[in-house]
Parts: sequence; structure tokens; C-alpha cells
Amino acid sequence: MSTKLTDKTAAESADRPMATGKPLFEDDMTRITHWTMNPGEQTGWHSHDCDYVVVQLSGGRLHLDYADGTEREVDYAPGGTLSGSASIEHNAISVGDEAIVSIEIEYKNK
Repeated sequence: MSTKLTDKTAAESADRPMATGKPLFEDDMTRITHWTMNPGEQTGWHSHDCDYVVVQLSGGRLHLDYADGTEREVDYAPGGTLSGSASIEHNAISVGDEAIVSIEIEYKNK
């Protein structure tokens, strides 16, 4: 599960609109969210408390800012995947010309 870092988002990127995440499923072990990020939208700063996998349903380009100051860009393609481990703190911003659509699967720690 992710912890939203609302104060950090307000301080560092309040001028960007927020992407929408629609919960699809949740039980004791898993949370699945459908994300749509239009160009220029962000997730807001957050910390991943669980390991996760993202399944890319669209094209697009994602810019990631990390808490340690590093940056990364990811090109999305339908059917692509990426994963992350718990304790990642970052903000994701859609920087391409099309909406990014993805499914995020989080594995809750026992």
C-alpha cells in the first residue's frame, strides 16, 4: 500500500493536477488499482509500503522523481510491465502526449 505524502506534494508540485486511481480489488494480500494519468498529471509524492507490479495498458512516457534526487523516465507500451520494492518514495508525472493507463498490483506484507 502507498502512503500519500500530501505535505511534500503541496510543497514541491502543487501546480500539477492529480491522476485518478480507481480501486478495483482489495483483500488481505493484494490491492489492485486502475490508474489513468493524462499528460501533465502526477500521482503526487508517495511511499510504497509494499512490493508492486505495474501492467501497462497504453503507451505514454512517465517521469519519476525519487526522494534521493534521482530521476528516471519510462516509456510505456501496451503489455509492458515494471516492478518496485517496498520503501520507494517518488512522484510520477505523465510527460508524453497521451494518457497513461495502467494496473498497479500491490502485494501487502504479512
